[in-house]
Amino acid sequence: MPPPGAPPPLPLGNLTFYTEEMAPYNYVEEGTLQGIAVDMLEVITEEMGEKVTRDQVHVVPWTEGYQAALTGNNTVLFTMARLPWREHSFKWAGPVYAYTNVLFARQDWDIVITGPGNLEGYRIGVIVDDAAAQELLAFGIDPDQLVYETEVPEIIRKTSSGEIDLWCYTEAAGRYFARQETGNFYAFKVVYTFPDWEGYYAFSTDVPDSTVQAFQQALDDLREDRDAGGISTYERVVGRHIPAVGLANLNYLTEECAPYNYQEDGVPAGISVDVLEAVFQTIGVNRSRSDVRIVPLADGFRAVQQDGSTVLFSIVRTPEREPLYQWAGPFTKARFVLFAPVSREITITSPADLDQYRIGAVRDSVENTLLTRLGVNASHIITEATPREVLALLEDGQIDLWATGDLAGRHQMTMTAVDPNLYEIVYTLSENDVSFIFSRDVPDPLVNAFQYALDAVINQEDAGGISEYERIINRYSGVGSLP
Repeated sequence: MPPPGAPPPLPLGNLTFYTEEMAPYNYVEEGTLQGIAVDMLEVITEEMGEKVTRDQVHVVPWTEGYQAALTGNNTVLFTMARLPWREHSFKWAGPVYAYTNVLFARQDWDIVITGPGNLEGYRIGVIVDDAAAQELLAFGIDPDQLVYETEVPEIIRKTSSGEIDLWCYTEAAGRYFARQETGNFYAFKVVYTFPDWEGYYAFSTDVPDSTVQAFQQALDDLREDRDAGGISTYERVVGRHIPAVGLANLNYLTEECAPYNYQEDGVPAGISVDVLEAVFQTIGVNRSRSDVRIVPLADGFRAVQQDGSTVLFSIVRTPEREPLYQWAGPFTKARFVLFAPVSREITITSPADLDQYRIGAVRDSVENTLLTRLGVNASHIITEATPREVLALLEDGQIDLWATGDLAGRHQMTMTAVDPNLYEIVYTLSENDVSFIFSRDVPDPLVNAFQYALDAVINQEDAGGISEYERIINRYSGVGSLP
């Protein structure tokens, strides 16, 4: 309750809300305002009994919103760093989320920054009225080194052309703008990271304290309100937009299918597992291969369809599967073949020859689809849960052919066959791209961030001209003949 004599809370409809383009906190995509602070605003104000929708928020250049909130008139600006020199110019509710300012440089420039003392002589792009400029000046940077602009795209243009050497902005938002302007989420590298700041809703000083306090209380309630899984409303909102948070909350499943994914010494290993860890490291997700579970493929598909927070890999993308999942990839190719005992002297010259044989495959695997497309009667396809079990059928003579990945089949034979040399490839079914699949309910920003990081792992080369993906492939070059 407000103290006696204090102004009553102001109706939220009397406030004017401003924000800027700064993903993932507040940004416009496909004509709709999105972001952590935007989603949080709707939930907070709904909790207060007077929902403010995203359509009521004005998206303006930062300096315009900053000056509007600074001069009063019942204004709210978000997301703003709460800093000592701003403390008494606004009223505050938050924090919304911590964010980190960094210095970006071109990927092809050999710039190493170990501290503010290394910045002498560099031309640094900043946004007018943005906290980054004040932070640089507080570190003792010569004001003449700062190049001020009102729009991030212009700073990116100047960095790309070499007119400036560095630009200072929040990392997540900077990468968002880099993708918009260059098509590459990782077009620029981070050469220095500043301490974290926390972002707030900043109210003009004429807004009654009771309104700000009610807003703060609603935000605090979101942090305390938890579902059966122990996750708060606040955490769910943040997880939709911050890949490092949201991706850490997902379940990661794979099957035994070497050399892509398999268990070694009790721990998941393989090309796709290494690629997943590289993606985690690129984004900053606090997860590793120990968080991956190996399950029968059919169980994995069931989980990704029924649980809204599951990732399954390594999966071939087919028209039948396309609408059932969200996709990130491809990251490699796999060749699918038919193995037969050499002693049988089986010759396959066309798909028409296949229907006379009993063919084994892993349950729900792409090999089943490839076979039926070629006209094989489903009654001639015998399935088991794992490659080991299908190979056992082949060794026992219960099937004539084994449909599997070339490398996966060779690896399984090396592990469990009596003699791998007793089998040969008699037919190639297909060669297909391999990807990660996500439950349909996983928020688009998380899947997109995963894809951008995956692209960087595959394509971003170091000073020696080698990508992390190439390093991973080289580690497994002894397991068969990699695609």
